[in-house]
Amino acid sequence: MARTGDEPIHARSALGLRLALTLAGLACWAVAAVIMLAAGEGLLAGVFGLIAVLAAVNAAFVVRRMRQGPHWQPSRGTPPYRPVEEDRPRPPRTPPAPVSERTRARRYLLLMGTCLALIVLAWGVVRLWSVPVAVGMSLVAMVLPPIAALVANSGWDRDGGPDGGRRYHD
Repeated sequence: MARTGDEPIHARSALGLRLALTLAGLACWAVAAVIMLAAGEGLLAGVFGLIAVLAAVNAAFVVRRMRQGPHWQPSRGTPPYRPVEEDRPRPPRTPPAPVSERTRARRYLLLMGTCLALIVLAWGVVRLWSVPVAVGMSLVAMVLPPIAALVANSGWDRDGGPDGGRRYHD
C-alpha cells in the first residue's frame, strides 16, 4: 500500500472503511442497549447506549472529514504530504533500561494470578450478589492474559543474558 502522508506524524486513514466500521459498531451497540433495556438491565443499557452515542459522534466526525475533500480522504490520485521540516534535530533516544528475566516472570505471574483471582471470585462469590458485576470482572480478566504476555516479552532483547544479548542479532 502506498504511503498517504509522512507517517506517523500526519498519517491519513481510509475514511470510507472507518465510517463503515463505525456505523456497524453503532448498530451493534444500539441493538445491545435495546435488548438490555428490554431485559430490565437499565445500567447495562445505559452503558451500551453511551457507547452507541460515542460511535455516532465518531461517525459525524468522519463524515465531516470526508466532506473536507481529498486532503483528508486519500486516494490513488492524492499526493503524499511533503516531509515536515524540523527546525532543530532531535536528541538521540536512550534505550530503555534492561529488564531481567526474573522481573519479567514476576510481572507475568502477578498479572496471571490477578486474572485467576478475578475469575474465581467472580463466579465463586460475586455472582451470588450480582451477575453483571461478575460478568464485568470476567471481561477484565479476559484482557489480562494478552497484557501479561506483552509484559513478559517486553525487554527480552535487552536483558543481557548469558551471551550479552547477541543471541538473535548475529
